[in-house]
Amino acid sequence: MLTAPRLNSFKDGEIFVSLFVPRRVRLARALLLLAAFVSAAFAPVEARQAQGAGQSVKLEKIEFKGLEHVTEAEALEKSGLQTGQSVSVDAIEAAADRLLESGLFANLSYKLKGTTDKAVLTFEVVEPKLTMPVRFDNFVWFTDDELTAAVRRKFPAFDGSAPEQGNATEQIRQALEELLREKKIDGKVEYTLAADPSGRKVEHLFAVKGPGLRVCKINYAGARAIPEETLVTKSGGIFDNDFSRAYVAGFVESSLLPLYHERGYLRAAFSPPTARPDSSPECQGVAVTLNVDEGSIYVWDKATWEGAAGLTPEELNAALGMRQREVANVVKITNGLTRVRRAYGRKGYLGVRIKPEADFDDSARTVAYRFRIEEGEQYRMGELTVTGLDEASVNNLRGRWRLLHKDVYDEGYVDEFVKKAVPEFQKDALRAGNPVPNLKVQSKVTPDHEKHTVDVALEFKVEPLPAKPGTFPNNP
Repeated sequence: MLTAPRLNSFKDGEIFVSLFVPRRVRLARALLLLAAFVSAAFAPVEARQAQGAGQSVKLEKIEFKGLEHVTEAEALEKSGLQTGQSVSVDAIEAAADRLLESGLFANLSYKLKGTTDKAVLTFEVVEPKLTMPVRFDNFVWFTDDELTAAVRRKFPAFDGSAPEQGNATEQIRQALEELLREKKIDGKVEYTLAADPSGRKVEHLFAVKGPGLRVCKINYAGARAIPEETLVTKSGGIFDNDFSRAYVAGFVESSLLPLYHERGYLRAAFSPPTARPDSSPECQGVAVTLNVDEGSIYVWDKATWEGAAGLTPEELNAALGMRQREVANVVKITNGLTRVRRAYGRKGYLGVRIKPEADFDDSARTVAYRFRIEEGEQYRMGELTVTGLDEASVNNLRGRWRLLHKDVYDEGYVDEFVKKAVPEFQKDALRAGNPVPNLKVQSKVTPDHEKHTVDVALEFKVEPLPAKPGTFPNNP
């Protein structure tokens, strides 16, 4: 709500008026009150009632309190006021509006005190918290410094970040579009909230939509262990799209770094992509450059397992499958951890968590992994349900099930049972002289996280056997 103006002191020819101005709130009603107060304060006692809201006051001084990132010169420029100027209450209100609409401030209040010919105007401001980074995605015609300078012409407090809410992002977008028009570049600036390549950090992302942004050339500077031609060949996902710094960085993370990691270059790193327009006959689009620092090849030293109780270190090492002095292939290590999780699942640990930490010995070019394990609760077998067959067949299959109620649950047993039990069930039917059923099985596994049990449901469907070549279905 608005705070009504307060006439804090009242003497002939003297004024002291303060007003709180919430962001984006129009002040028409409050101004009527303010104008009345100021009009009364400006005039001699005998003439006050004849004065109107158009009475002006001369500003001897304009000051700002609460500035953090914004300078006083920037704030004064945005207000449109000058010292020595005679202004009306409406003009002060318009200045307050301009300051709020600039995006520099989340809230402000102002105080006017002094005399009609020597007034001091004080703005008390609250700057928005600049907590979310700003990224320029594909402005291939400019450096980041040039883009930052363009934004600061419209948004002086810009420091590479912007408020999570408010109209600052719209001002940034407008500033970027003005830069495009100034340079006669065809395109429209679009804004969105986006996650960085890690997927964790949200940022303000600004991009250009327009012609001529198709990637037509890529250069991988510093590539030696993997030939540059190989990296270019593997970069189809980049060539198939308009340039996007965010997309290229994500593609490198997911598709190119693994090429180094599986060769033991565990510390290989790509610089952020740079791009420029390329009008050469063979390109006619955007040329992209990425620098790669390959580092050294590391070989495997050992693994240590912290928090492991359900499996021995020997069992864990066997599942991981890494041998000392072999190339530290991250793809192989990752596949080994999948086998470790399966080994835990076969002993009822369904929620195991494994956090790997690499310890590098740069002098020996070796790497040792420390795996921190949270095994969680051990689950046991709950209820088994078999449906879709006659009672005798159901009993037959239940009799073949070896995982008894309250036994430690084996996560791999269901698939093994289906693969083994179905052919045996069909053989039994053949021995008995019965038609061999064509069985399809759907399994459903339901963990109970309170009881730490697992219920298993097997649904069998009998389907007609496919006809042999040269025969009709259902014929012997």
